[in-house]
Amino acid sequence: MAGPRLNCYPADEHRISEIERGRSNGAVVAVPPGSSLAAGDSVLFALSRSRPGQQPSYVKGGDSVLVSLNNVTDLGVTDPVTGQALFQLSWEPLGQAKKAASTGF
Repeated sequence: MAGPRLNCYPADEHRISEIERGRSNGAVVAVPPGSSLAAGDSVLFALSRSRPGQQPSYVKGGDSVLVSLNNVTDLGVTDPVTGQALFQLSWEPLGQAKKAASTGF
């Protein structure tokens, strides 16, 4: 039985910041054929740049944020641009556990 996997997806600075601050705890991503995502897997959202008509390219030494998935839902549709299956991902908002522990709630 395979353990949790690490998957990498491109993100811009705003998206990474929102995840780091606990303001975003979900995403819809395209999953290539033969790949899969499951609760317990890790997703690294890494800084990337993109130009119209080109695949995003990761920024060497760029910012990133790692999340552990707690829910993965196959949306049953494909991305019209890539033809890949779309999945809804969710994770616990980052920083929330620390905040609750420090305030006693």
